[in-house]
Amino acid sequence: MPHLVIEYSANLTGFDAAATLAACNEFLADTGHFSEADIKSRAVRHDQFRVGTAREGRGFVHVTLWLLSGRPENVKQALSRGVLEALEQTFTKPEGLDVQLSVQMQDMERSTYSKAFL
Repeated sequence: MPHLVIEYSANLTGFDAAATLAACNEFLADTGHFSEADIKSRAVRHDQFRVGTAREGRGFVHVTLWLLSGRPENVKQALSRGVLEALEQTFTKPEGLDVQLSVQMQDMERSTYSKAFL
């Protein structure tokens, strides 16, 4: 735990997903809330997307951070802000595009989460 999923629009051709994953993982590890080896992250590019009603000129990067349930609200808020800051530090806005960056915290029920170490 945690699981971090970055979704982004395909028109962000210069988006460096690897650098963003590294920055987010580094931030999460530095918080002391997680064991470094437990942080799992991935990025998914969306070829089919739409932002609002415009056909073009807009893009997005959305991060979902999945955590085991039970963390205090202030911890989740700090994690959300930190992930957004890591995203902003690695992101270069493309010329001619309006881009939205967002972070969502998502709880996973402790009682139903299963994990195996191999």
